[in-house]
Amino acid sequence: MEYLFKGGSFLDTTSGELFSGEIAVSDGRFAESSHLKAPAIIDASGLTVMFGLWDCHSHPGSLMYDPKNEGYFESPAKRTIRAGENLMDALKHGVTGTRTVSEANEIDLEWQKAFALGLFHGPVMRSGGPGLRVTGGHGTTYPKRALELEWEWAADGPDEMRKAARRLIEMGVDWIKLMLTGGLYSEHETVEDSQFTFEEIDAILEIAHNKSIPVAAHCGGARIAEYFANKGGRSIEHGYALDERAAAAMAKNGTWFVPTIGVTHDWEMMERDGWPEHARSRAQESAKRHADSLKACIEAGVRIATGADLNPIGPRLQAEIRMLERAGMDRLSVLHAASVGGRELNGLGAESRPTNGASADLIFLAGNPLLEKDSLESPQMVLTNERLLTLV
Repeated sequence: MEYLFKGGSFLDTTSGELFSGEIAVSDGRFAESSHLKAPAIIDASGLTVMFGLWDCHSHPGSLMYDPKNEGYFESPAKRTIRAGENLMDALKHGVTGTRTVSEANEIDLEWQKAFALGLFHGPVMRSGGPGLRVTGGHGTTYPKRALELEWEWAADGPDEMRKAARRLIEMGVDWIKLMLTGGLYSEHETVEDSQFTFEEIDAILEIAHNKSIPVAAHCGGARIAEYFANKGGRSIEHGYALDERAAAAMAKNGTWFVPTIGVTHDWEMMERDGWPEHARSRAQESAKRHADSLKACIEAGVRIATGADLNPIGPRLQAEIRMLERAGMDRLSVLHAASVGGRELNGLGAESRPTNGASADLIFLAGNPLLEKDSLESPQMVLTNERLLTLV
């Protein structure tokens, strides 16, 4: 499909500058307007155009915290439908890309294929399949276990980790996700207790690097984050208790930070969604250190991308953007992290302006989101996976 957008102003999230001009898109990529054969001509007069938003820490079918335990008894089919509805609805909120980090039964991989083939209109996806934890590690809700779903795999020791990584690669994942430390979810842990051995981390990274598969780590503790970064880990998720040393190692090694700041700062959401007492209290106790971790990473020059970790994806990512500002990021940096940051982390390029040949996943807004912040929450049009969705 070919499109020629006229009259809009493109926001460069590197500089904050707006510039006008036609935007030509062919087969989902920017092109020269003179090369288009029979484009659909779209009037974007008065609209601000920018790269679409990315949720780089998503679990599309998750019911976290699931106080009624419904997810433990549901079928893969039911979770698949809910995940798909969640992903497709995210477009209405400007989310043109998602990275899944722990999803059950290849649900994310199949939706990724369906969207890419144009069977449904949804975001560009990068999928991780089930996350990897150790027995008794983060994510366990022992003695509860899902009957038909596996959103995490437990493995112990280097050999089991290698086998698990190879199974994921065989499935076709784009990422591998490790649960390196404790967090908020499981009852008997802290946000920074290390749960993997160094040998287990090394085993996973060896297999992943051999196949050029990036590895993301749920990681709260500073020293294990530093080790993971020095060994070539691609992204730290959450980072509840990072320090300057860990941030310096991340910056030096090109390790990204996906802070998910909302999981420790959105206390109203925790009450509304029925978070258990241990999770609410741990989140509130961790909030200041989490914000300090974000500031340390900003000061060290760590690259940042956004992720919400919560559902529904669209509203929760919008809330994450607001909370990152409150926690210390300036507006332009947040917009860059939420759009170009997610693209770059997921291999779609670091361009912040339309560049011939680059993937064109765009949102069209009624105002400049640097000045009219509410405009980001109600896009007028969304272009992703080569299809245009008109919302007003």
